[in-house]
Amino acid sequence: MTRRLVAAGGLAAALWAAVALTRWGFSRIPSGAAQLANLVPPVVPAGLMWGDSGPWLVLSVAIGAVAVGLVFLWVTTRMHTRSSLLLAAWFAAVAAGALVGLALDLGAAWSSLAMFGPRGLVVGEFGAASASGALWGLAVGWLPGLVARTRDTRMPDARMPADVATPRSRPLLWIGSAAAVATIAAAGLGAGSDAARTAAVNDDVAAQQEAEAAVTFGAMPDPAAPGVPVPETSGTSAPTDPRWCTEDRAMVLKGEPDAATGHRGMPIRLMNFSEESCVIEGYPDVAFGDQNEHLLTVELTPGSSFMAQDPGPERIEVPAGGYAVAFLGWDGASTHGALVTKRVYAAASPGMTRGSWPIDLDIVEGSTVAVTAWELDTTPTGRE
Repeated sequence: MTRRLVAAGGLAAALWAAVALTRWGFSRIPSGAAQLANLVPPVVPAGLMWGDSGPWLVLSVAIGAVAVGLVFLWVTTRMHTRSSLLLAAWFAAVAAGALVGLALDLGAAWSSLAMFGPRGLVVGEFGAASASGALWGLAVGWLPGLVARTRDTRMPDARMPADVATPRSRPLLWIGSAAAVATIAAAGLGAGSDAARTAAVNDDVAAQQEAEAAVTFGAMPDPAAPGVPVPETSGTSAPTDPRWCTEDRAMVLKGEPDAATGHRGMPIRLMNFSEESCVIEGYPDVAFGDQNEHLLTVELTPGSSFMAQDPGPERIEVPAGGYAVAFLGWDGASTHGALVTKRVYAAASPGMTRGSWPIDLDIVEGSTVAVTAWELDTTPTGRE
C-alpha cells in the first residue's frame, strides 16, 4: 500500500472528524447562531454524541474517523487497475461515509429500541447519518482523491497497481474495518444505556422541580402564621326573593384563568340545575384563601377590568339548565415569597353560603380584583 494512499485515507478520516466536530461546535453556541449546525451534514446521530462534551465525544469521533479511514482504504484498493484513481478514491469516500453512517444509525436505532421499545424505531431518524455520510463523501471526496492520485516517487506512474493491497495488508483491512464497525455498534449500546440513565435522572429532576414549584408557589406554608379563616358567608343578609337562585336551585362553578399582557381574568359561572328558572341580580360574593388557609387581604371592587366590561347590576332570569357569568380581573404580580391565592370562595350573592375550589392564582396580599355583575351566559352550554 503506497504512502500516498495511506495519506489519502488519513485525510478522509480527518475531514470526517472535522465535519462532526464542526456541527457539534455550532450546536453548542448559546444563541441563535446554533442554527448554523443545520448547515453541516449530521454524520453522527445526535443521540450518540451531542449530549456529552467529554471523553465520550472524543471517543465517538475518533472511532468514526478511524472507521472512515479504514473503509476508504479498503474500497480504494478494491478498484480495478484501469480505473481513475481520483474517481476511485472519491467513490471510496462516499462509500466510507455511507457505511460508517449506517453503522452509527444501527447503533442509534438499537439504543432507541432499548430506551423506548418498538416506538423508538418509529419516531427515530434511521438512515440520516448514512445519507449525511454519503453527502459528506460526495462533497469532500475529491480532496483525498487528489492526494491519492499524486505520483508516488516509488511508482512508475500515478495509476493504481493491479492490487495495491498486499497479501499482508488485506486481512488487516478486513479485520480493522470489522473491528471499527463492531466498536461503533458497541459504542451505540453504551450510549443508549447512558442516555437511558440520563433520561431517567432528568425525569426525576423534572418531577422534583415540578413538585417543588407546586409547593413553593408563593411563600412556604406556615402553620404558625397569623390570620383568620375564610368565613362561610360575607356576614350580610341573604336575599329573600322566593325566585332567587339559591343553593337548592343553582351552584357556582369556576372557570379557567386567562391572561393578556400582564393582566389576568377568570370567569365565574352560576348554573341553574333546577327545573324552573331563577333570578339573580348584582355581583357575586368572592373571597380568597392563602396557602395558610387564611383569608387573603384583597380589595374587591365591582366594575370593569382590562379583561372584561361590567354590564352593571341588572335583574336577570336564568332559565332551567342555563348559566349566568361574571368575570374577575386583576393585574399579574410577583408571587415570590408572597401570600398568594390557593383557594377561591364564591357565592351567587352576598350573605349566601360560599363554595370553594383550590386553584393557584397570582392574586397576592394587597391585590385589587375587579368583579363584573352577573349576566346571562350565551356561550354553548354555558362554557367557553
